[in-house]
Amino acid sequence: AYIQECMDNKIKPLAQDIVRIQSLFDMFGREDSKIRKEMMNLALSWTSKYGDYPYGDPRLHTQMARYYDQRKEHSLAHLHFVRGSRPLDHARSVMEWAEQGYPHETELFITRAVLEYLCIREKLEYARIFYTNCLKRYDAKVEAAGNEIGEGEEDTVTQDEDEPEARRPPLLNFLGFILRSIDKKSLILFDMLCEQYEISLLRDPSYEKYIQRIAHVHFGRPAPKGMLEELLGMFSS
Repeated sequence: AYIQECMDNKIKPLAQDIVRIQSLFDMFGREDSKIRKEMMNLALSWTSKYGDYPYGDPRLHTQMARYYDQRKEHSLAHLHFVRGSRPLDHARSVMEWAEQGYPHETELFITRAVLEYLCIREKLEYARIFYTNCLKRYDAKVEAAGNEIGEGEEDTVTQDEDEPEARRPPLLNFLGFILRSIDKKSLILFDMLCEQYEISLLRDPSYEKYIQRIAHVHFGRPAPKGMLEELLGMFSS
């Protein structure tokens, strides 16, 4: 009732309102999970419509992300993590989520998350933190698997082949290059990378919308009609 009343009166949410909502969320027991989630979704709608964040307040998203993450509902946790403020927790959660898929799909989980971060200008640093941490986890996993398989076998790997970059799938290297193109503010480099990695990007048709949004947000390329509305729909939980 409190949140709905604020929405009805078009009241801008303040810091104390966010703290109050967070406290109310924590007061619910596990048996009240449905009511708890409905309350938070209403709060996110309020902060999205009348607050400073078009995707909803990141503090509330972080709280919802942790709620779902604790329950191993990784897909729902991801939707909130990417709009929250805990990229390291997000990286751990996504890598756990990727364990549910095939080994060659891990890069798809990472790529989608990085591209979604980059669709929001303010999340560039979070994208970098998330990507770097996922790379560390991915490289460590590959190295551990290689050591296990190669134990007792003759080492025939060349120095170049043993470099982490050489063992990573194309999409993970693509993400690193894309981050550099944004740092350099080079649309030419960005377009060249998208063309060079086109085959890898086609593994998930949704990437195209993210690429278009990133070009608009970070390089000023005109946005296709209806793109923002479509991205908002893709980000909705």
